[in-house]
Amino acid sequence: MQLISDNVMNKSFDLCNIEQLDSQTAQRLHSLGIHDGSQMSVVRFFPMHGPVIVEIEQQQIGIRYKVFKLLCGGQLQ
Repeated sequence: MQLISDNVMNKSFDLCNIEQLDSQTAQRLHSLGIHDGSQMSVVRFFPMHGPVIVEIEQQQIGIRYKVFKLLCGGQLQ
């Protein structure tokens, strides 16, 4: 059985769907300079759908797994 983390490690994604996030999360990402079209790569997955460490514009941040899936636009398969 192959894990989702095996499929996406070191892959690059274009961010999308930021407007579909709750307003606080969207505002926080915007204040960090993260917007639709930014390039995101996965640095680390934590088990049990814990946070995902991603690198966006040379900064690493931790985001919820649910937010990560939404920002990837469902490109996880």
